[in-house]
Amino acid sequence: MFDFEISTQTHFDEACRKFAATHNLTELAERAAVRVQTLRNKLNPDQKHKLTVDEVLLLTDLTEDATLIDGMLAQLNCLPCVPVNEVAEGNYSTYVMKATAELGVLASKAFSGSKISANCRRGIVEAANTGVRCMMLAAIAVQTRIHSNPTLASTVDAISGIGATVGIS
Repeated sequence: MFDFEISTQTHFDEACRKFAATHNLTELAERAAVRVQTLRNKLNPDQKHKLTVDEVLLLTDLTEDATLIDGMLAQLNCLPCVPVNEVAEGNYSTYVMKATAELGVLASKAFSGSKISANCRRGIVEAANTGVRCMMLAAIAVQTRIHSNPTLASTVDAISGIGATVGIS
């Protein structure tokens, strides 16, 4: 799942551009207590000033937008982040449906036969990241549901134990 090899692609630079285009940097800079020009420069890959880890964490927290962190993870050839605080009980079917919808977007792009432009590629990556994130949220929702009910958790543990025993024989 993770090999931590730095990619030659510019995933983080693209994430910075997308983040800057998506948010009102004037308002965000005020909330982050930095000058707006400083924030613009740090989000511009052509500038020498770069975001620090603390700044990425602050911007992600203020906006609840995982674009910067996903860009860093993609730069390391890792999967997108999954904010577990998004898990809400009863949203299992919503997560599965959203993941399925994103898979549909990927399938339509794959069979469109058109040339993949930079915007199209960004859309494909975003759909894949959202699909992975929703699948993981669905898995976490199921796990949370099982472990919130002690009887069900015990039953699952017992069945898992029986399955492990049978597999060893």
